[in-house]
Amino acid sequence: MSTWKKFNGSKEQVSEMMSAKDGFKWRDINGKESNIVRGSSAYALMLLYHKTDDANLVHEYMLCNLHPHAEMIIEWARTGREVYFFDSYNQKWVESPNPLWRTDAKYSFNPDGE
Repeated sequence: MSTWKKFNGSKEQVSEMMSAKDGFKWRDINGKESNIVRGSSAYALMLLYHKTDDANLVHEYMLCNLHPHAEMIIEWARTGREVYFFDSYNQKWVESPNPLWRTDAKYSFNPDGE
């Protein structure tokens, strides 16, 4: 689960942000959030933080952890396609009108799981 961390501009924090596989977000003291950013943007934040020494610009950051079914969830939300999950108890694919999107479940847009 992603959590907000106080940003102090340290090299360790910037390294963590730059290497975040799924990117990161930041917010100011008023709670205004950025979009998801990646890589070198963390270095720019560090320079900005140290140049102005203004904690109001970058107050907190959060590393993003992409949900394993993220692409499928987006497709489902955009199209309303039928979603099927694999019922391991009955060993078959079952339609799921309101998927729970469990990280340990298998989902498909096809009734045969292909």
